[in-house]
Amino acid sequence: MRIILRSTDLSLIESAQLALAAHDIQTVLSDQNATGLPASASALAVVDDRDFARAAAVVRELNQTSRGPWWEASWAPRALLWVAVVLFLALCGWYLF
Repeated sequence: MRIILRSTDLSLIESAQLALAAHDIQTVLSDQNATGLPASASALAVVDDRDFARAAAVVRELNQTSRGPWWEASWAPRALLWVAVVLFLALCGWYLF
């Protein structure tokens, strides 16, 4: 068994475990409950050492495809403009009545 990922972020480890299971790579998670403690990392290990290279590629791809915050998306400025216009119209309508 070789450790493929060590992190204090349980959601990252579980995401990696699901991605590896989808590629038929068996894994073992150690210290799952310790991630709630400060500076306690859990480790995800590959059961078969021959799968380590494939597993490393899957985990690398998982880290690369993480999404940025919503305000950096291409649609965010337009959405914020629409929200501002709707709020402005609602406030103007409220003051008129």
